[in-house]
Amino acid sequence: MVDRLDHLRRVVCTGLAFAALFGGGAVLALTVFPLVTLLTPSGAKRRERNQWLVHWLFRGYVWTLTRLRVIEVTVRGADRLRAAGGRMIVANHPTLLDVVLLMGLVPRSQCIVKGALWNSPYLGRVVRGTGYIRNDLEPEALLEACRDSIARGDSLIIFPEGTRTIPGEPPRFRRGFANIATMLETEIQLVVITCRPLTLVKGEPWWKVPYRRPRFHVEVGDRLDAREWLGYEYRSLAARKLVRQLEEYYMECSANG
Repeated sequence: MVDRLDHLRRVVCTGLAFAALFGGGAVLALTVFPLVTLLTPSGAKRRERNQWLVHWLFRGYVWTLTRLRVIEVTVRGADRLRAAGGRMIVANHPTLLDVVLLMGLVPRSQCIVKGALWNSPYLGRVVRGTGYIRNDLEPEALLEACRDSIARGDSLIIFPEGTRTIPGEPPRFRRGFANIATMLETEIQLVVITCRPLTLVKGEPWWKVPYRRPRFHVEVGDRLDAREWLGYEYRSLAARKLVRQLEEYYMECSANG
């Protein structure tokens, strides 16, 4: 009976958390972010303040979920992640909360978002204010935006799968991140996210809450230098080699996790 009541409590809290994430996010986009815009001159300072605001909002969101005992979160190597400015952060993507976890750990995070969000009546102000990069830019413009972001000291968060992992299937990474990494010759900080038991996976409704409280673990792993793959005659071959190595790395981590 106690376990059933705890499960019901977590279902209710999860529903409230989703309402807060989407409804509260819309309210903040219409109130707090315009206030930052009003009080901060345009340019780098405004962008940095908006990034810090998102960081602390997500940090507080994860803290609230843990205090409500909806989830548990452990992080290994958080200091290295916070010091990962000016490089690419690559992570696997098992659940819907992955981006929230990472952006709550990284103070100045940058990401590539759907171009449609730029015209959203609620979130458009947020993604524009933080300087997030549109995914519908021309390849040259996208590469230049990533270059500028890394040069400013931002942490460019990338989920190479492009969507959440399908449980039970091996990772399949898109080559775009590897092309960007090798062209910019940047460092890559690998992050492995595990969740046991799995929740909020691809194709699963939010109300299918596991009977045991999910335990998230964020492992800050190896750091790579994309220049190590530039010995190949063709850059496209270097990108394929990088993709293959990281697929094998995350597959091994999944098997051992």
